[in-house]
Amino acid sequence: MSLPVDTESYDYRFMKTLNEDVQLTSNEYGEWDIRVENGDYVNVTGMHSLLNACIIAIMTRYNELSTNPTYNGFGCRVHELVKDNTTTMTEYKMETFIRETLEQMRRVHLINNVNVEKTESNKFKVYFTITSINDEIATGGLLL
Repeated sequence: MSLPVDTESYDYRFMKTLNEDVQLTSNEYGEWDIRVENGDYVNVTGMHSLLNACIIAIMTRYNELSTNPTYNGFGCRVHELVKDNTTTMTEYKMETFIRETLEQMRRVHLINNVNVEKTESNKFKVYFTITSINDEIATGGLLL
C-alpha cells in the first residue's frame, strides 16, 4: 500500500524532478517528526519535498549514516558547533557548513541565502532560500 497522493496538484504534475517524500513537521522546541493525519503519513511533492530533504540533510550529523555506503559523506557538520561558545566565527562556520550541505544536493541549483541567528534561549535559528533545479525558489528554516 502506498501513501495517498494528490495526482491533480501542481507539484505532482509539474515538479516530479523534485521527488516526493513524507512530510516533516516541527514543534516550538525545534524537534522534527513525520506528520501523521488520520493514522497515515502525509505525502508531499515538489518544493515541499525539496524543503524536507534540505531539513533532513541539515539535521543529520555528518557521516551518521556511513554504515550504508549510499550515504557516505551525507549530513551536516553544523552539529559540531552547537555547544561551542557563540562568536561571530561560530555563526559563520555554521552558515558555511549548512551551505556546503545544501550545495551537495542534486535538486538544489543555487543557494540564494543562508542566515544563522542566535536566540535568547541559546539556540540557533537557521533560515535559507534556495533555487531548485527547475528554477523555483523555496524558503525554509529550522531551529538548532
